[in-house]
Amino acid sequence: MQRRALSTAAFAACVVPVTVYAQNGDDVSQAVVVTASRSEQLLREAIPHTTIITSREIRASGAVDLPSLLRKEAGFEFSQNGGVGTVSSTFLRGATTNQALVLVDGVRLSNLNFGATALEQLMLDQIERVEIVRGNVSSLYGSGAIGGVIQVFTRAGVGAPRASVDLGLGGQGEQRLRAQYGGAVGDTRFSLNLSHFSTDGFSAQKPANSPTTNPDRDGYRNQSLSANLEHRFSADHQAGVRYFSSDGKLSFDNEFAASVNDKHTADARVGSWAVFSNNRIAQWWLSKLTYSEGYDQFDSFTNSTVASRAKTKNSQFTWQNEIPVGTDHRFTITAESLRQSISSDTAYARPGRSVSGLIGAYQGRFGAHSVQFSARNEDYSDFGASRTHYAGYGYDLTERWRFTAASSTAFRAPTFNEMFFPAFGNPNLQPERARSFEAGVQYVAAGQMLRLVAFHTRISDLIGGFPLTNINSATIDGIETSYSGSLWGMDVKASLTMQDPIQHTASTHLQLLRRAKEFGSLSLAKRIGSWRVGGEVLASGRRFDNDIVAFTRVELARYEVFNLTARYQLAKETALSLRLDNAFNKGYTLAHGFNTQGRKLSALLSHGF
Repeated sequence: MQRRALSTAAFAACVVPVTVYAQNGDDVSQAVVVTASRSEQLLREAIPHTTIITSREIRASGAVDLPSLLRKEAGFEFSQNGGVGTVSSTFLRGATTNQALVLVDGVRLSNLNFGATALEQLMLDQIERVEIVRGNVSSLYGSGAIGGVIQVFTRAGVGAPRASVDLGLGGQGEQRLRAQYGGAVGDTRFSLNLSHFSTDGFSAQKPANSPTTNPDRDGYRNQSLSANLEHRFSADHQAGVRYFSSDGKLSFDNEFAASVNDKHTADARVGSWAVFSNNRIAQWWLSKLTYSEGYDQFDSFTNSTVASRAKTKNSQFTWQNEIPVGTDHRFTITAESLRQSISSDTAYARPGRSVSGLIGAYQGRFGAHSVQFSARNEDYSDFGASRTHYAGYGYDLTERWRFTAASSTAFRAPTFNEMFFPAFGNPNLQPERARSFEAGVQYVAAGQMLRLVAFHTRISDLIGGFPLTNINSATIDGIETSYSGSLWGMDVKASLTMQDPIQHTASTHLQLLRRAKEFGSLSLAKRIGSWRVGGEVLASGRRFDNDIVAFTRVELARYEVFNLTARYQLAKETALSLRLDNAFNKGYTLAHGFNTQGRKLSALLSHGF
């Protein structure tokens, strides 16, 4: 079944698009993105493999959180220690969680102790769109972008001021509520968006793991808020402020608990705020000033007693200067200053680190030829300078077909747990470094976009061992395909990734943990009168993991999961959405010893969307 599902996704992505034209849905190829170059450009012009998840697609999915949405994206893999809100792991192009950078409205939310972003705390009720850029882009964003960048954009106000509201119910005691008011008054745009989500969940772990695993349900509750205010003083001057917060409260299981009656809970909070000013100082000079702060806090409790606490704050100042030369050339010079601080009950040797960076970039087009170059130099207070680059090339073979190629370098700074945690930390660790090469073809026509990319990444100075040292390396070779468009009156989205993620040590060459050699997805949706009905299949090959108790290497079986969706338009601004997760109640494993979502039906009533 899994091989058939992957073959179907490949067929939809690679064969059909070149012969059938779009009929409805979003023309994503005409969308404007910013993440691939840090400047606005058409998606079809981006040289890095970039995809966008639109607000229309988010609404149609009926999904609750960001990981559920990203699982359909090429190159993206995901594992979770239970249900919604529990700790997750993210893999982008085979790179692990702390090697893939996540931004919310341009702000880092990653923690300093693990180097990861709590992706599971980002609810879709707050999200307007998502951009995913694959491959080494450290020259644009610094540490952590070996696998790529996922940038989330929260809801903004557009058009005349109006209110919207969502009300939802689902299996396992699920409840959803979202309320938003926003729009534009003259030259001022604003938005205020509040949301609530709660579920009784299911037991996170399999009781067979340990006699002290608590078999009760592990629920989750989340309250989120986003707000933005922007004012355009003139055609050349704009300023504003953005705010986002997500407060999650979760229950989880511990296989090493002292008693089966122990209750394990945690408060997981992430958030950010930013003030910005965009000013066209001269016809040839656009200045963008931003000061932002992002935070990540995780406090765990056992029977209501504090077990651990950790909070990271990322304070960043950015001055980006764009200098266009005609319509086809643009130079960008950016200066950044980042201060990362941490407070924790773990005894770290210092309270944080400082980073200063300077980035130079160029984008240009010469007829059918386009180029993108960027170079970054930054200085870390704890291990010195780091330099990265990106060199990309695109050639328009025809009006519809395009060839792309790129060479790039990236790095990941060691986390504070890796450097200072008792027993295994090593304060002398150096950054992990990566070099990547890729080549691809792109097809764009009549609302369809197909991208096929072959890539090779080698990561050196990989951190591992006990205690930790820079002794290992990894290579990740692969081919990834993404397709979005409309076929035969149906909205279609497909992805297929074939990769070989291998870790090399002095004596072994092993497939990297929790990463499959093949995985993909296929989504179909069709409008029938007032209904829009659809389905999706997610499939993955076998993976390996560490046994949850013994820590020995174990194999995780291949799987395929089917989800169904339906949306009924009750009135012009009122719709009822239905989602059936895991329609065939498939038992499968994402992380060894942890349960996954069984069959569950949920409903969402939306007005004023």
